[in-house]
Amino acid sequence: MVRDTRSGAVVAVRGFDLGEPRRVHVVAVGGYAMSAIARYLHQLGHSVSGCDITDAPVLATLAGDGIEVELGHDADHVTRSTARLDALSVATAVPRNLPELLAAAERGIPVLSRGETMRLIAATKPNVAVVSGTHGKTTTSAMVTSILRAAGHCPSFFVGGTITELGTNAGYDHDGEWLVVEGDESDHSFLDFPRNAALVTNIEADHLDRWGDDIANLVWGFETFIDTTERLAVLCVDDPVTRALADARPNARTYGFAPTAHVHARDYTPTPTGSRVTIECGGDEVDVDLRLRGRDMAQNAVGAFALTTALEVAPQVAAEALAGFSGVARRFQFRGTCNGADCFDDYAHTATEVRTTLARAREGGWARVIAVFQPHRYTRIARHAAEFGEAFDAADLVVVTGLDAAFEAPIEGVSDQLVVQAIHESRPGLAVVSIPEWDDLATVPWEHARAGDCIVTLGCGTITKVHDDWARIASAR
Repeated sequence: MVRDTRSGAVVAVRGFDLGEPRRVHVVAVGGYAMSAIARYLHQLGHSVSGCDITDAPVLATLAGDGIEVELGHDADHVTRSTARLDALSVATAVPRNLPELLAAAERGIPVLSRGETMRLIAATKPNVAVVSGTHGKTTTSAMVTSILRAAGHCPSFFVGGTITELGTNAGYDHDGEWLVVEGDESDHSFLDFPRNAALVTNIEADHLDRWGDDIANLVWGFETFIDTTERLAVLCVDDPVTRALADARPNARTYGFAPTAHVHARDYTPTPTGSRVTIECGGDEVDVDLRLRGRDMAQNAVGAFALTTALEVAPQVAAEALAGFSGVARRFQFRGTCNGADCFDDYAHTATEVRTTLARAREGGWARVIAVFQPHRYTRIARHAAEFGEAFDAADLVVVTGLDAAFEAPIEGVSDQLVVQAIHESRPGLAVVSIPEWDDLATVPWEHARAGDCIVTLGCGTITKVHDDWARIASAR
């Protein structure tokens, strides 16, 4: 039986627990978090099915894993089975009037939020380490997982992106005691389950519609996250907000390029194959050659090093694991070459993330950097459009596509054109092309790029799919 490892009691949420084999249907299973939930429950031995409105590539992968997946939403997903479902697990962003949810309510089947499902998952291991923050949490949690694996701890993991070396975003290992989780602050779910260790990368105004439109509420959420962690809090002091939280908590372990950090990074240097950084910790000093570009990626590596060495992983083991770490899908992921231009895909969707990713591209020595940006969510663009004006300083050309709504209802006057306007106002000399229609993106590498250029798609929505279109066109030429 699955029990809360702190109390020994079976964890029940809305009358549902994982103490015996269950049948669970995951709604919006194509998302990173929900696909990880489906995989983890399936590996635990439960019967899992799922559905999604978008035919994302992950659906085929889930089906290959033995998870029944269907496209679209239909009450039949709940009602047709001869064996009654035990629960639905539902993504935060989906409308509450979906037919599956209504059918479950009619039949008294528990509908679990992502946070409620995560509480059940967290109870499957005695030790839980959670990495959160506005930026960098996916890569950092993946790095923590890789280090613990290298140290022989056999961690289970739950990450918001596919770890390249493992080919998946979630895994259950029966032998290990640790579960590494990427904690999501956007829907408060990082507060919904106990944790032994916590790491915060940074805190920036994002998802404020979920925090009462007040960054003070968001900061309070992270303070609660830190203060309710049982054993170890690790904070990045390069970020002013997390530094202030660390200053008020003398027992916190700190990391960063700031010389005051307990785990201090210095001498960051780009290399032909990635980057190099020196890490100082408690009198020890190690050089790490990373396969990843970018000062931010080095900072993530130092955070993972700080957390795992506090958990008694040997510094040299941590350094060697980081040197072998090959990254996470959609984090400056190479997707191919079109018309002589190297094409990369990145999940960056906030102004800070866009700026950081383009700075990473600049380290590569390409002749020009072309950014193809898909704005995401009406609420985000309504609040932060002006911030994108200076986010593309490292680009030579910016292509702005149509806005990805991500389940949100339109807001009058809010569109991708707010981003175009912001760039024009902030950088009047920067070339900007507006291509709102998806089909018109297919010719970007041939109309706007040339040999020696770097094209980077940016956004956490559907923009990643354009690389498949480019590859098909390139192969036909």
